[in-house]
Amino acid sequence: MDNSKSAGTAGGYNFGTFGGVYTPALLTILGLVMFMRTNFVLGSAGLVNMLIILAVGASISLATALSIAAIATNTEVKGGGAYYLISRVLGPCFGTSIGLTLFVSQSLAIPFNILGASESLVTQWPQLRPYFPLLNLGLGGILAFLVWKGADWAIKAQYFIMAVLGVSILVFLLGPIGSFSFENLRGNLAPAEGVVSMIPLFAIFFPAVTGIMAGVNMSGDLKSPHIAIPRGTLAALGTAVLLYLVQIVIAAGCFPREEMIRTPYRILTSNALWGLWFMVLAGVQAATLSTALGWLLGAPRVLQSLGVDDVLPGIGFFKQGVGPQNEPRRAILVVMAIITPILLWAGFLGQSESDIEHSPINLMSELVSLFFLFTYAIINIAAFVESHGANPSFRPRFRFFHWTVAVYGAAACCIAAFLIDLWLSVAALVIIGGLYLWSRYRNLEMGYGDARRGYVYSRIRSNLLTLPRLPLHPKNWRPTIAILTEEPETRGDLVEYAMLMSQHRGILSMIQIIEQEDRHDFGKLRTDRLRELRGLIREREWQVFPTVVVAPEFDVALQTVLQSHSLDPIRPNIIMMGWPHQRERVRPFYGHLQMIVNDFHRNAIVLANASSSFIPQRFDGGTIDIWWQSQAGGSLITILAYLVQLDRGWRKSVLRIFLMDSKAEEKRIRHVLDKARISAEIVRIDPGAKLHVMLPRFSFNAELVFIEFEEYDTREERRQMVNHYLIERELKNMPPCFLVVSNGEADLLA
Repeated sequence: MDNSKSAGTAGGYNFGTFGGVYTPALLTILGLVMFMRTNFVLGSAGLVNMLIILAVGASISLATALSIAAIATNTEVKGGGAYYLISRVLGPCFGTSIGLTLFVSQSLAIPFNILGASESLVTQWPQLRPYFPLLNLGLGGILAFLVWKGADWAIKAQYFIMAVLGVSILVFLLGPIGSFSFENLRGNLAPAEGVVSMIPLFAIFFPAVTGIMAGVNMSGDLKSPHIAIPRGTLAALGTAVLLYLVQIVIAAGCFPREEMIRTPYRILTSNALWGLWFMVLAGVQAATLSTALGWLLGAPRVLQSLGVDDVLPGIGFFKQGVGPQNEPRRAILVVMAIITPILLWAGFLGQSESDIEHSPINLMSELVSLFFLFTYAIINIAAFVESHGANPSFRPRFRFFHWTVAVYGAAACCIAAFLIDLWLSVAALVIIGGLYLWSRYRNLEMGYGDARRGYVYSRIRSNLLTLPRLPLHPKNWRPTIAILTEEPETRGDLVEYAMLMSQHRGILSMIQIIEQEDRHDFGKLRTDRLRELRGLIREREWQVFPTVVVAPEFDVALQTVLQSHSLDPIRPNIIMMGWPHQRERVRPFYGHLQMIVNDFHRNAIVLANASSSFIPQRFDGGTIDIWWQSQAGGSLITILAYLVQLDRGWRKSVLRIFLMDSKAEEKRIRHVLDKARISAEIVRIDPGAKLHVMLPRFSFNAELVFIEFEEYDTREERRQMVNHYLIERELKNMPPCFLVVSNGEADLLA
């Protein structure tokens, strides 16, 4: 996908900080909970616990706001709000899963707040309760009309709403203040009788502080997002928390606990300043509907941004906007299709009088809280990855951020979510994880950069510096295999077997040495060949790192590779190669083998008889045969054979160990296998027999054969040729056979 396509939504209104971020965020925070549920939570929890609930909720939102500020001031911000920020940090897979979660959470928050507006009306005029579903649909229709007309209409409406809300807050805060008493305050300090857990009360209150996302959602319509988002978000959060704090203290000192629990909203209207109860009613309408309006502005823009990035099949349909400001009307229709049945369901549920604890609002508040908590957690994780990854490109203009803040925010969100509802949280994680894995399966590749590579690089660097300081012990031995091959395209068997023997426990590299006399084209030849190898690796899905060495002589190149092919302390401990089938290659082969084992103290594995493109198959059974010659060689071979058994296609295979030694040696090896927790059959053969004669007789039907190669160090050319002849003749029709030379590092008893 090209960069232009993923650059965010086009158009926009160029709103400033106050109109584009502060106003929608503040109005979204000062919503349903302030009027309809704060008194209920205060009366149930008591003042002390209520202040703790406010502090925890505000601290989570503050940590998230700081994370948003850091990300938003470090990158060009386009349409899509939090989805855009997350996807550009954690990549398209995480971005897709969280973008959909964010879209759903904001869509659910819309009917949640419309329900609050309807409930305030039927509470004031009980005769309207039978029309609860129609009230919901009517209010939802008015909001949909405003958003359909355009974000400028909605923002203008929010200025009027803010004025009404401001007057309403003054009316219900100043009305009861004359009856404030410290005696009443002391009576409301402790929780209500019978209230044991604060978690359900936190779940009811937490949506009050989730409105910071409303301003972020307008990112595509802001003149200067990197300025407006941090300033507007933090200012709105600070203003709202201060107002909630004042409300809580005044209510605790003025209202009886029983009335706060039983009639949390009516107590505001009955104590309104100068009897202006209708201003409180207007305020709750303004607060709830403005919050719903903020989410109704934001949710379609998230879906539109997902459509612009074309992250899911068919979702590109929603990228198209209307008019010069690119209004997301197609996405608005989807949001209305989601919230309409919810409004009808909750309306029918609310037609009958019910207590506050079982009202539709409380039922939905828990679900809304969970979705927002997980969204906030991922935002904080994204900020942590950006900051802790230490990319030089991470240069946020916002300076009041440290990665520990993001860690706290993410941890607090996850803990709170699981405390609110364990199984719903598990279900949410499964859904988010499933979307992530599905996105990875689709192999999303977008034309924008993200911070994951920088974070991984930072962790690798740190771990590489730590590794040499840790004591080296055979218990930590892993197969780190370097595969020598002249023709990777035709010798894929070596790579496949190396992957089979490593089983994701070690690091594999593939080294191609090209003999070239002319030094003039070394650089171009190496670059071109390396590009081809990387393409081959992607095509065949090999988990291997390629290296190309161009040199005038093979021996010199091999010596250089063995000395330099490492990133200390990670260096290949096994060199894997194929068997030389041409007679003129026999002498150089033995020289290379001696160099590998004697001079550079590496293990060596030689695939002795697979001259075709044979690759490992999956079997329903069969045996893996080990021809044990010594403790050092037997340990290495048995570890490799055990790793092969871990593969899903080889789990039913049986290890067989062949001993050409005494009965006492068999007893000792059984003891070693028992200590090593490895099951194997032991077959003892006459010590006087010849190995090359016994091999075809006993291992002809095996699936894989490992043989300790004791004749690798022969210095005589005649002996080399005899070995070559015997191996070529005896192993020609055998299953894949590996000749193994051990340097003694691998230990079964470690």
